[in-house]
Amino acid sequence: MNKKILITMAVMLVAVAIGWAETVPPSTNPGGRVVYPAKGQDSDQQMKDQLESYHWATDQTKWDPYQAHDVLVQKGYVAAQTAEQAQGGLIRGGARGALAGLAIGAIAGDAGKGAAIGAVAGGLVGGSRSRRQRASAQSAADQAIEEFNSQFSVWDRNWVASMEGRGYTVQ
Repeated sequence: MNKKILITMAVMLVAVAIGWAETVPPSTNPGGRVVYPAKGQDSDQQMKDQLESYHWATDQTKWDPYQAHDVLVQKGYVAAQTAEQAQGGLIRGGARGALAGLAIGAIAGDAGKGAAIGAVAGGLVGGSRSRRQRASAQSAADQAIEEFNSQFSVWDRNWVASMEGRGYTVQ
């Protein structure tokens, strides 16, 4: 069997033994830190220590980077979806304006001219609304990313402290 598979299986067995079977993260080092085993720990011990440090940091901060990332992705999707919907505001506003202008123009005797004026006016209103909605969606996405980065920084400090306490040099 491949050594990597054996290490993964060993980590999973340790997780089962200590009750973390349902919460083994995709990576026990989400910050991509360089970890040096300063006390001669082997790779199996390092994987076990990283998993324990992951859970310790999560318990200390009451924050899990992978769960938070999923929320961030959802917020990003919602922001992108809102921006996409807002993009159609110019077109919808123009269409509504053209219909209203057509009706007003027909009464005044020049339906074509009324439709053109209505389309421009409706497009301006719809486009302005669309820009505000896109800006609001981008602001929400930026705020979510900033919040994630701030929380991750606190979580990562805890993870590093745990790893250093277990005899590793972490960069």
